[in-house]
Amino acid sequence: MADKDDKQTGAAAPKGRQRLTPADRAKDLLPWRRASELTRCYLYWLPVRGFPMPAAQRDWLLQFFERWSALMKAQGLRAELFLQYKIVYPNLMNPLLNNMMEFVPILGLGRIPGASLPTFPSKSEIEDMTKSMFETLQRQEPLALPDATKHMPDYSYWFLDKSTKQQLDLFFGHAGTTIAYLKPDPKTAAQPVSVSASQKRKLPMFDWEQIDKARARTASLADGFLAKSKGLFGAGLEAEPQMKGLPFILPILNSSDFFSQPAEVVENVFQLFQVYARESPADRGILLAFQADLEEELIQLLQKLTEEKLRYPEA
Repeated sequence: MADKDDKQTGAAAPKGRQRLTPADRAKDLLPWRRASELTRCYLYWLPVRGFPMPAAQRDWLLQFFERWSALMKAQGLRAELFLQYKIVYPNLMNPLLNNMMEFVPILGLGRIPGASLPTFPSKSEIEDMTKSMFETLQRQEPLALPDATKHMPDYSYWFLDKSTKQQLDLFFGHAGTTIAYLKPDPKTAAQPVSVSASQKRKLPMFDWEQIDKARARTASLADGFLAKSKGLFGAGLEAEPQMKGLPFILPILNSSDFFSQPAEVVENVFQLFQVYARESPADRGILLAFQADLEEELIQLLQKLTEEKLRYPEA
């Protein structure tokens, strides 16, 4: 993302807060850089050296998002984690499969708003690929299989189990994670099994804690953001055969999309989520966006990390 942090503009600070001077605010936001010319929302970018992410940068960001998630919980928001399907193979296949039964990933669609779905290769493209593979074999050279993912939509996993910290420990840093923060949905509040302690002692073969977890995962399927996401970001895909079976559509945005997409697209993002954070390979960094003014909370969190000598290793 282009560095646009020299001039601070945007929404006014809420009453009762003392606005820092622009220079002080830019300094206190580091290592995040605010896209200060953007007035649609608050958008920040943090650089990484590459993906997979270097261990020192990844460790700092895991610390940051653990504390940011706790801060958002105090603000009445809960975290939902998404993992892009194309990132899973090969680096994340084993941790995903090893935790599939516990995390219960549900596959939906990740989509740059307004983008068409990829098309299948044409007959001529298939013929060209076949010819190239045949010629490679004739030359007795190593055969590289064609990249089939370019013809696949950007499917994304969403986890029914809310073990966000454990999931970030396993998957974060590979350019495929999105963390969305949104208000709790009362429809997903599963009631624990009504069994007394004495009854539980008579039935020791049951793991009551796991039963309660399973009920909570099932209740997650009633989350209102699922259908709402399809209504907000499914325009143009109505005739696609897979639309009926998709549980959700996750908006995939790079920093440029916050500037170039129609204003209603950005509004729709914040109708769906209150806070949006994403690993963005196109920006070579992490994006953090919100519409309500949470900048003071962000600065206070960063100051706390600095006081604890937890500095982000940019170099």
